[in-house]
Amino acid sequence: MKNKNIMYPIMVASIVAIGGFLLGFDGVVNSGAIPFYKHTFDIAETPLLIGISSSMIILGGFLGNLMAGFISDKYGRKKSLLLTSLLFSVGALGTALATDIYFFILCKFIAGLGVGVAILVAPMYISEIAPPKQRGWLVTFNQLNIVLGLSIAYFSNYYILQMIEDPDLNWRWMLGVGAIPALVYMLLLLIIPESPRWLIQQSSHDEAKAVLSKIGGEDYAQKEFEQIKAALDKSGKKQLDSKALRKELFSKKLRLVMMIGVGLAVFQQVSGINAILYYAPMIFEMTGEGQDAAFMQSIIIGLVFVVMTVLSMFLIDRLGRRPLLIIGSTIMSFSLFMTSYYFSEATYSLDARNIDNIKSGLSHQIVMEKAKVEDPSFEGFDHYQWIEGELVLTKDGKTVKKLSTNIDQTLGELTQVEILTAAMNTLKGQEFSSEIAFFDEIKANMKTLFFNETINEMSNSASSPFFSQARKDILKGKDYKEAFNSAINKVFSRDYQSPILNASIHINALWVLLGILGFISGFSISVGPVMWAMLPEILPNKLRGIGISIIGGVNSATSFLVATMFPLELELLGASTTFMIFGFGMIACLLFSSLIVKETKGKSLEEIEKELIGEQISSSSDEVEGITPMAH
Repeated sequence: MKNKNIMYPIMVASIVAIGGFLLGFDGVVNSGAIPFYKHTFDIAETPLLIGISSSMIILGGFLGNLMAGFISDKYGRKKSLLLTSLLFSVGALGTALATDIYFFILCKFIAGLGVGVAILVAPMYISEIAPPKQRGWLVTFNQLNIVLGLSIAYFSNYYILQMIEDPDLNWRWMLGVGAIPALVYMLLLLIIPESPRWLIQQSSHDEAKAVLSKIGGEDYAQKEFEQIKAALDKSGKKQLDSKALRKELFSKKLRLVMMIGVGLAVFQQVSGINAILYYAPMIFEMTGEGQDAAFMQSIIIGLVFVVMTVLSMFLIDRLGRRPLLIIGSTIMSFSLFMTSYYFSEATYSLDARNIDNIKSGLSHQIVMEKAKVEDPSFEGFDHYQWIEGELVLTKDGKTVKKLSTNIDQTLGELTQVEILTAAMNTLKGQEFSSEIAFFDEIKANMKTLFFNETINEMSNSASSPFFSQARKDILKGKDYKEAFNSAINKVFSRDYQSPILNASIHINALWVLLGILGFISGFSISVGPVMWAMLPEILPNKLRGIGISIIGGVNSATSFLVATMFPLELELLGASTTFMIFGFGMIACLLFSSLIVKETKGKSLEEIEKELIGEQISSSSDEVEGITPMAH
């Protein structure tokens, strides 16, 4: 009997592939939230904690990888996927509702567990349920969905940024919206069947045959059932000792294989790919283009990633693995050095017009926020002035609003802007080549001006500058000077740094954007996909499962380290030096690809093993363990 329902496996695989979408979405959605929650949680001055809050999803993914095999074998593929949808939902809602950074990090870790299980189980399920002729492209569809999820996350962040102005609320929506597709995924998973392979493992033969009949008809079901059962019976008789496999994997004859595998795993991450994806808006804000432009440029990154990933699917079997690695490493190193160069050429200076614009912009924003609190429908004003204890707002020469109640904090914030203005005026006409030195000088001048006043006279009410920010530390018993020092740093980072950067920086932002896009393009056609394509080819059959697991662990550990340290590198070294380090990493990758990596395109397993190992050690009777790439 021929199968009439050819769309059934496509429908099932499409539902399961939503897991790939969620994986990509959760991986980078945090990039848009970082500029805001770092102030909500008061960690703007703690770059290492910012890094951990972003990279914890990678650590969770690594542990999820380790648990995925046990969970999917014991409870089934379908229940494992339902678990991932629950983890994604809890992670999204938990981070959105978090009241402190430690609970936030815990929820990121929970989301990471979902990532780690989903990246293994989703393609495993698809490969087990899809007919042989459809298996390849349906599994690839899951990988493409990961990149689509990444791109949609950037779109979502930009849209929410436009819709919600409150900086303590917008990031919560950015993260919380991920619960919607996760819950939809959970509901859709309820209608898919269990994997027929797992059902046969559990001796549920009739149920397995029913699923196989839906996929390909009765003839297909009987034939596939017999093949799966025979394979499972065979693997059951031949239990491999994992200790012996690890010993063989690290033996002298497999040294070149492991060198290539581990080398590609490390270079894939020291390229800085996850640092750039996880912190894209923050990087683009450093060019002075403004927040909206930074989020829009992040969308461009996502689109380029999608296009180049699709292109790599066509190139990898046409050009070969090694040529793509050489081409991609060259593109990446050039692009990273170009980005580093244009950041190094940036200068920072302020003139009278810049300073006046910053002062008026900040003051207008402070007064407007106060007016909006009293009257959400208030449309705006041109000027303000203090008249007999009232803040009088005028438009076109006419009074449109008077603010007189609870304005102590507003007065304190306006005084802060006066201190900032005086600090900037001391640097008028000076040019700085370092963003860090420039901002440090402004903050030092602010502190000098502030502490020249009598603290006891100006630190006992909300109308005093920086008191609202320092109050919490003072109540904890912290020294006054230390509390106000910290308050000035925090207020500067949260409220002043971005507008000052936008007004003062002189940089070719277009070339920085092109450098980043060039890097993304080079990565997407080379070390990104090539590593995962080569690992199953260079590892002998019986060592493939454990080999990819170990190498994938190295990949995840490197990814966690790079993503965690990136904010600290920017803080201590600056953008130019950080991107230069990544560039040198890709020069090393180019040399490694040219001198060490061997081409595997068009070669049989026997030919690859003889070239890399010196002998053929696989045989047709070896059990091949199906392993999918770990999260990176």
